[in-house]
Amino acid sequence: MSTMKKTFLYSIVLCSLSLVLVACSDKEKVAPPETTPELTPEIPEEEEVVVAAVADEELYQKVVNQLEQAGLTVGEPAEAAIDMFNAESGMVVTINGDDLLPLHLYKLDPSDKRLEIVEETGNLPVFIGSKTEQLAVKKIDHFIIYLHKGHPDYDEVMKILDTI
Repeated sequence: MSTMKKTFLYSIVLCSLSLVLVACSDKEKVAPPETTPELTPEIPEEEEVVVAAVADEELYQKVVNQLEQAGLTVGEPAEAAIDMFNAESGMVVTINGDDLLPLHLYKLDPSDKRLEIVEETGNLPVFIGSKTEQLAVKKIDHFIIYLHKGHPDYDEVMKILDTI
C-alpha cells in the first residue's frame, strides 16, 4: 500500500474514533437529587389493599370465607377485567397459589339477559377479541363465578361453591 493510502486510512480511523469519543462525552452529568425529609414521601406501613368491589359486596366476602374455611389458601383480591364479562364489578383471587388460573367473581346487572342463558345452559357467552366463547360458569343470584377447569382444585372449589 502506498504511503498516501495508509495516511488516508489512518486519518479516517482517527476521525471516527474521535467522533465516538465526543459523542460519548457530550452527555451531561447530573448530580442525584438531594433526598430531604420534605421531598421524600413517607412509605406507609403495610396497608391492606381493599378492592372496591370486595368491600361493597357481601357475596365476594362469603366466597372467600367459605374457601378459607375449607382449608384452601386464598390470595389477596385484585380487580378483575370487568370489560370482558361486561360486568358492573368483579374481583380475582388465586387459590392455593395458582396465579395462572385464578377464581373470577363478577356482579352483573340483575336485568342482564345473559343471566337467563347461564340459568339454562350453565355457560356465559364472552367476547374475546372478535370471537364469542362459551365459558362454563356458576351463577349465584346475579353474580357469575368462573374458574378454569384446568385448575388443580377445580372439583373441590366447585363443591364449596355449591354450598353458598
